Amino acid sequence: MIQNIIKAMALGGAMLLSAASLSAAIPEHLYMVGEASPSLWHIDIAWEMTNEGDGVFSYHGPCYMQNLRFIDARDWQTGVQYGPELGGWHLKDASTATIITGAGDGNNFWVTYDEMGTYDIKVYFGDNGDSVYITADLVADMPPMVVPMGAVSNQWDTASVPYTYNMYPAEGTENTFVWEGSLAPNPGRKHFKFISYPGNYWETWFYIPEECDYNEEAGKAPNVKLVTPGETYPVKRVWGNTENTESDAVNDHFWGFAPELCTPEKTYRMTLNLDDDTIKFEEIEGSGVSEIADSTLKAWFVGDELVVEGANAGIEVYDIAGRKVAQSAGEALTAGLSNGVYVVKTPGKAIKIAK
Repeated sequence: MIQNIIKAMALGGAMLLSAASLSAAIPEHLYMVGEASPSLWHIDIAWEMTNEGDGVFSYHGPCYMQNLRFIDARDWQTGVQYGPELGGWHLKDASTATIITGAGDGNNFWVTYDEMGTYDIKVYFGDNGDSVYITADLVADMPPMVVPMGAVSNQWDTASVPYTYNMYPAEGTENTFVWEGSLAPNPGRKHFKFISYPGNYWETWFYIPEECDYNEEAGKAPNVKLVTPGETYPVKRVWGNTENTESDAVNDHFWGFAPELCTPEKTYRMTLNLDDDTIKFEEIEGSGVSEIADSTLKAWFVGDELVVEGANAGIEVYDIAGRKVAQSAGEALTAGLSNGVYVVKTPGKAIKIAK
């Protein structure tokens, strides 16, 4: 069946002939990687496409501006890469590209600013892996999302924040985003802001304070708005590096808590409302970790590794909006989760844990 589909598609598209040094085979897994993919260039968490069987892999979700390619393993050394013969081929025109294996840095699909959004992508393998056909349809706008930057995620480079940090609207809303977690002391880095999606700093929206009143460096222009739990503040939107104040880039402005408020036992909730461009800060009472089901299930973080004890089988991790953000067949995983509150589930058991 798939062979006939591939041959029919080839009449209007292009095919792949594997390099002589590679043995042809339909891969068991296929991943997306690159700045336009949810994974960015983080090969260790490259986004796995859905294996529909019969040599077909699919993806439905956002594609950002910049480049992407496909690879059959989360390993640059052993993975077979698939990209256009001519680098910079537009993703929306993937069906017309000749696909090659072992793609180099220049052999990526390209997504421009006007082409960003939600895509349906399918990769068809035929002839036991000797032929490949790729389709990519832009089906909707970019889904609403924000990405926390600074002390709330320990991410400071806008172009390198992996999808595990992406925040989507709270349940029942379209443009309200909620972050919960602690702000443990980290000298000089107690500040935070949000961006609209991962990308180079000149290619994304920044959600920052309307005005600032503090700078840790004496004599410097204010670049931080110190906030008080329980208060709501206006949000300013800035596209990339388009504005400057006394030679300081506006997109380098932050909200921040006073140092005495940044202690491990304090947990905060930040509610970013992009319908009215406001952000509210609240302190959450309690330790930040509470069991919500079977007391035999335990979980804790060791750096970026989540360790679970007492699981019946594999574990799943959900954010506070109910979205699954990680899973593992064992009792430990390293998923690069941002600071926040999560629910760890295993069959018949669940606990809430804060990082």
